[in-house]
Amino acid sequence: MKRLIITLIAIISMYSVSAQKYTDTYIKEANKVALDWLDDVNNKQFNNAYDLLTKEVKQQYIKGEWVIFMNDLITEFGALKERIRNSSSFHSSIKDLEDGFYVSVEYSSKYSNTINHTEYLLLKQNDKAKWKIVSFNYNFMKADGSK
Repeated sequence: MKRLIITLIAIISMYSVSAQKYTDTYIKEANKVALDWLDDVNNKQFNNAYDLLTKEVKQQYIKGEWVIFMNDLITEFGALKERIRNSSSFHSSIKDLEDGFYVSVEYSSKYSNTINHTEYLLLKQNDKAKWKIVSFNYNFMKADGSK
């Protein structure tokens, strides 16, 4: 009986370690995609950035309008000076979205025209195991202190 219990504990531990290994891999992969996407946005490579949006997000925005909005937004932010990842975490479910593999990432960013700038990305792995952008949100104050 002891041997059976020890064997069960060992098997459960193995699966737990394996699951954590996959979660860490998902987070690492999604973080790279998130940074690449933000680099495209900051370098005004909006067509590349648009291509990394989920198909559901693309259905909500006409590409040309999205590109104009993002260009105006990045112009308002100014030049990127620094970006530091604060956190990233894996989720198998997100409120109001279908279950799947999600990674949320938060950055503290410094732009020439903003202060207290935080950026949030949510990524989802699609059916081809590719990470896509679900949402991009941000909070900041203008460098002159206005909102």
